[in-house]
Amino acid sequence: MKKSLTLCMVTALMVFGAGIARADLVTNGSFESGSYSANGSGFMTLSAGSTAINGWTVTGGGVDWIGTYWTADAGSMSLDLSGNNPGGIQLGTSLATTAGQEYVLQFYLAGNPDGPPTIKPLQVTVGNLTPMMFYFNDTGFTKANMGWALETFYFTASSSTTTLLFTSNSGTAYGPALDNVSVNAVPEPSLTLLFGMGLGAVSLVGLRRKS
Repeated sequence: MKKSLTLCMVTALMVFGAGIARADLVTNGSFESGSYSANGSGFMTLSAGSTAINGWTVTGGGVDWIGTYWTADAGSMSLDLSGNNPGGIQLGTSLATTAGQEYVLQFYLAGNPDGPPTIKPLQVTVGNLTPMMFYFNDTGFTKANMGWALETFYFTASSSTTTLLFTSNSGTAYGPALDNVSVNAVPEPSLTLLFGMGLGAVSLVGLRRKS
């Protein structure tokens, strides 16, 4: 009976923990799906207004949807946020958020190593918040070794929907590279404490059984 109870507790905690950790609000955050055709170049240039990448809309001067041209951070696809000119990508459907809830935006940033500037600037706009600037120095990196860097930004939602936009500020056709975008709710401290207490209780039961 005790063994069954312990097993039930472990299963319940695993499901609870998975619910906390796996609530990504972004669809196709690694840009893997859509209508891709590189024509042997290893990338596909998309103009403003394009919805070829599932779940996203291209803005500004367009973007390059990168396939084999360089190594992605996750999967096989990524973006150069400057197409023929600096552009951007916006989540096609706003994030489903809860007003007052804290969220964490994470993404991987690199830069097109083929041309200037050396410091690739990326502007990130979340809802009605002041745009945030991120920078990547591509010195020493190559298409085979892009040097993808994890970037993290915490924000508190102000409404039930939140827009998400990434924009190249490079001023050239060699822009910041983007991959592996995710947005997750930050667990309330009380929930994190409850989860920890539950794991502690399971461990204690295991120790008592051994003794």
